[in-house]
Amino acid sequence: MGDTFTEIIEKLSKDISKNNTSLCIGTFDGVHSGHKKLFNKLIRVSKDNNSLAVVFVFKIRPREIINIKSSKPYILPFKNRANKIKDSNIEKIIEIDFDKKLQVLSSEEFLKILKEKINLRSLITSVNTRIGKDQINGNKLQTVCKNLNIDFHQIDMTSDNEKIISSSNISSLIDGGKIEEANSMLGENFYFSGRVIEGDRLGRTIGFPTANLFVKKNQQVPGDGIFVSTVEIENKQYPGALSIGIRPVIKNDDTRKIEVYILDFNKDIYGEEIKVNVIKKIRNQIKYNSLEDLKIQIKKDITEIKKILSNG
Repeated sequence: MGDTFTEIIEKLSKDISKNNTSLCIGTFDGVHSGHKKLFNKLIRVSKDNNSLAVVFVFKIRPREIINIKSSKPYILPFKNRANKIKDSNIEKIIEIDFDKKLQVLSSEEFLKILKEKINLRSLITSVNTRIGKDQINGNKLQTVCKNLNIDFHQIDMTSDNEKIISSSNISSLIDGGKIEEANSMLGENFYFSGRVIEGDRLGRTIGFPTANLFVKKNQQVPGDGIFVSTVEIENKQYPGALSIGIRPVIKNDDTRKIEVYILDFNKDIYGEEIKVNVIKKIRNQIKYNSLEDLKIQIKKDITEIKKILSNG
């Protein structure tokens, strides 16, 4: 656990001196295209009122601290989220642990502290952003800001087809195998990382050795199926056939596996961490009557994957 919120604000207060600040606050899971829209607005507002553009990013979702049962995997681990926010040309990113002292503050109390300590000039939120133990947003939040002499800006996070862009929507799309739709909202291909571990070498026996992956529980992966992917190893990209599920073949094994057949690659990468970019789901898992049937299907999958990747 790092510094408390109070300690962070005290340090930030000394660091920014007399500067005014413009602020976005959230978990920003995925750092999707809606978040980028929010950060662009933050940068414009900070330039207009000559203030410092600041983003408060929660390491863990506040609701998971309040109710541990609401815990679920993240589209992006915290370090990746922080790095992507930095890439959005934000001047200052403050990592926040949601602690008990922060949990009991009302929206007004919270914003009053920021007004006094870091000269909060402007607050930029999405329509769905809720602040304080009273969990207010929209007009109510605008009224609190007005009373504290804080400019309030609200962004509507919708895509071109009027679908709401949110981390929870993207997460549901990934889980449901609607990868292309999720990637459109993310503004890039969804990816996850995993460590290559020893498998049962079944793929090797039929000519398609796969990298079996151990992925941390707090990292989201797609639901079961076969996916077009690219695999990043030592900064080089390779086409890949990603398989997630219980692998229903003649073998009696109902454990869920995450494995990828990396095309045009034959190096030993046991123990290494690799990055898998997920492009598109091509089919569900199928039960096979023989390994030969499985082999035939894999050949078909690889042909389709090559075609999809070559068409860009």
